Amino acid sequence: MTSESNRCILLLQGPLSRYYARIAHHLEKLGAKTLKVQFCGSDVHDWEQTEAIHFSEPAERWALFLEALIVAHGVTDILLHGDRRYYHKIAIGVAKRLDVTIIATELGYLRPDWMTVEYGGCSALSHFPQNRQELIALNTQQVEDTSHVLYPGSYRQIVLQELGFTLYNLVHAREFPHYRNHRSESRVQVYGGWLKARIQARRRKLEADVLWDKLKQSGTPYYLFALQLNGDFQIRDHSPFTSIYEAIERVIASFAFNAPEGTLLVFKSHPLEYRFKELSRAIIVASGKHGVKERTQLIHGQTIKTLAEASLGMLTINSSAGIDALEYGVPTCCILPTIYDMDGLTHQGDWETFWRSATPPEPDLFNKFIDALKATIQVRGSLYNAAGLEAAAKGTAEKILSTFFAEQRLKRFEPPRMEKARKMGVIYDYFM
Repeated sequence: MTSESNRCILLLQGPLSRYYARIAHHLEKLGAKTLKVQFCGSDVHDWEQTEAIHFSEPAERWALFLEALIVAHGVTDILLHGDRRYYHKIAIGVAKRLDVTIIATELGYLRPDWMTVEYGGCSALSHFPQNRQELIALNTQQVEDTSHVLYPGSYRQIVLQELGFTLYNLVHAREFPHYRNHRSESRVQVYGGWLKARIQARRRKLEADVLWDKLKQSGTPYYLFALQLNGDFQIRDHSPFTSIYEAIERVIASFAFNAPEGTLLVFKSHPLEYRFKELSRAIIVASGKHGVKERTQLIHGQTIKTLAEASLGMLTINSSAGIDALEYGVPTCCILPTIYDMDGLTHQGDWETFWRSATPPEPDLFNKFIDALKATIQVRGSLYNAAGLEAAAKGTAEKILSTFFAEQRLKRFEPPRMEKARKMGVIYDYFM
């Protein structure tokens, strides 16, 4: 680790947990100075350190507020979770102007049991190697075998943290009258949807089992499309699509025109999905429009492993399910630039060529890729397990102050996936 007595790390919004509070604790123990900005009541509840700065002004004043804060405190780094949240997008732009390092956290590219900690940003903003030569050159000799789960979480914990986010924001609403929530839908709608989905879970599972049995018995070859949630930032900000429904229509159009006759296109809904009717309607309308109504199917169940292994290939926008598919040796096509989209792992042509010329990943290269992730931008731990959260926080603090991150800070190059993102229609205003 580097000597970091001169580092001042500003923490913005973290995930719904005490993850950032514990990171700050470990950063301070390692000799770095930390500051925290609180934007809402949930931030107040999750913070356990003694000092924090409230930002309660209108969102339009955030850039000037942040600039003054950076200058006054000599901020060298900004830590944030979810680089596409409103306040965080502005912070990245300010940081670039003032030569301040951005470090972004996210749920792990590897699931479960991992967190992502990246210099500059995630997804297309990632600085992780994009070509096989650079990947192979990375030193991953010290990577341990971590295939077993150390910190099992639960759906219940996810729900409790989400409910707490809404509750504490209401309790402290007067303190933060101008807070701009990064969620695109009302909590009433989301919670009602979750409740309905839980009530229907058993029926949905039985329907999925029946559909899967029919698919197996028919022996019809099929492609798999792993869907994202409509409100996910991978759709809202890291893609050219206005919604998941637009992505569905585009994929169906490509399938109808290019896929071999006699093949099916199976859509796998996200595990937290609750808009079942909307998804079904979108698929029916688009498949009818393109003349493949009898060749598409939506399934609300089964695992990615089960569905992907038996498929001709899988398409993904930017889902961790893509890594699962690669692990099972399944040909995979990334509709957008992803961390695992590289020669030797994924299909490198466009969608039109994927349907007829998909090739499986190279096993040795995939193993190297996983080892490289673990050695560089992944930290072992979980937000949904007490011991896992502490492990993640400690590992994140150590990663931030590591020699690897120090080297990344000195390079200051454009993310390697940016050019491909532009060609696909994904534009980030501070990289124009």
